[in-house]
Amino acid sequence: MVHRTRKRLTKTELKRDPVAENLQKAWDFARDHIKEIAIGCVVAVIAILVVQTLVSTSRRQNEQAMARYMLVDLMYEQAEQMAEAGQAQQATSTLMQAYQLAVETYEQNPTRHWGRRSAVLSAKIGIILGHYDEVIERLQQMLASGPGRLAEASAGLHLAIALETRGGEGDLQNARDLYTELSADTADFPMVAAEAMDGLSRLAWRQGDVEGARTWLERCLAITQDTTAFMAYQLNRIEWSGVEPMVLQ
Repeated sequence: MVHRTRKRLTKTELKRDPVAENLQKAWDFARDHIKEIAIGCVVAVIAILVVQTLVSTSRRQNEQAMARYMLVDLMYEQAEQMAEAGQAQQATSTLMQAYQLAVETYEQNPTRHWGRRSAVLSAKIGIILGHYDEVIERLQQMLASGPGRLAEASAGLHLAIALETRGGEGDLQNARDLYTELSADTADFPMVAAEAMDGLSRLAWRQGDVEGARTWLERCLAITQDTTAFMAYQLNRIEWSGVEPMVLQ
């Protein structure tokens, strides 16, 4: 086997230190571009501070939206209690304040979770107060923004209820279309689907379709297992609808 003899380094090469030379080059570059480097460091620090401020502000705004939503929900419950106690005027006044606060919370936080929940809660209150046009426009705007499946299901249900309650030209058909779409999603949103089935039952009853009203209500009850007096009343109303009225002599 032939062995190659290594080339001997010259004295000049032995005196060279590549690491030291690279450090010297870096130092020379930094010295020649000190202003640019300083400006770059300042910009980087400012960028970090801006990002931290934005994150902190976003978190604070989200917490404020959540607090406002919870306040509206509490006011809604208080209004219900006032109504049950026969304090109709106080209940209406509380609902109006809650509605305004919910609308403001949504308008200030249209892309946040608690802002969208406030929009749905404002719809629930707005329907009670008769603000159908405002509720419908706001929910349509929210749905057009692509808020996510859960928010879409909840907003779609309240939009259908608002359309059904307003009952204008084309409203009932639009409500039926929404209810039908929502009623099909029993796997992911069973309670929303059940509410939609209840809505379809009401629409069928409204059109004189007794059998359709019974079918949809029974499907709704199969999911919710609701045993409240109101549901019993609805079933009894359907069952007795085909019975000839008694004529007192």
